[in-house]
Amino acid sequence: MLYKIGDVAQLLGISTEGLRYYEECGIVTPKKREGSSFRYYDAWDIHILVSARSFRSLGFSLKEISDIINSKESMDIPAMLDAKEKELEETILLNQNLLKRNAQIRTMFREYHSMEYQYRIENSPGIYWITTQDEYSLITSPAVCSLAHQWIIKAPFVFTCILLPKEELEKGGDKFSVGFGIDEKFADYLKIEQNDAVSYFPPRRCVVTTIPSSSDIIFSPAHLSGAMAYIHSQGLKLADDAFSMVFNFHKEGPTFKDVHCVWLPIAD
Repeated sequence: MLYKIGDVAQLLGISTEGLRYYEECGIVTPKKREGSSFRYYDAWDIHILVSARSFRSLGFSLKEISDIINSKESMDIPAMLDAKEKELEETILLNQNLLKRNAQIRTMFREYHSMEYQYRIENSPGIYWITTQDEYSLITSPAVCSLAHQWIIKAPFVFTCILLPKEELEKGGDKFSVGFGIDEKFADYLKIEQNDAVSYFPPRRCVVTTIPSSSDIIFSPAHLSGAMAYIHSQGLKLADDAFSMVFNFHKEGPTFKDVHCVWLPIAD
């Protein structure tokens, strides 16, 4: 029995345009009756389409599917499925890590209003870091540019990060460095490790706060005077350089705005 393209499209939930594309790829070859422009499919075509959709869902390209269906020689389909299984496992691992990163970013957005210029003590995350700017000046050496390129393609696991030297915080100075950071939770997955170009800041007991910033105000360690006052009021002591994760980049008219989640290490 033969079926019109509309009947097959309705049965399989494939658009007529999709069925014609499967035909162009050589996956199905519907019949045409003499004197008619209609395409007709038989039961074999329907089951080939079901098989093709299965392979497509496993990640096979239409070219690969066409080769499988039309090959006159025996193909090593188990080996092809082994390769797709590896690709699927890599995709699952990626999505698992994307879920964790998504949860981190969501938490930062949910908490930053309640933490604005407020202070609490908790352990910072471990952070891997590369420097890309000296204050507002880009570092344009080939080595830095190459490393920055290697990191930026790892987004969304990469974030803008600012290093605030301890001595600048203590004197209310204006020197700082800008770069990219990666949470150590993702270091193994991303194959990130400490070396001459990559610094590592281990988890530390810190005072944490969030501070808004904008392009019409020059950000500097002096903006952390409130945090430093809090540290002193609690009888604490700044132990090392601080760093901030920068997020919520957006524009309000001609002004760029963002938020700094700042971690200031304190002595045990």
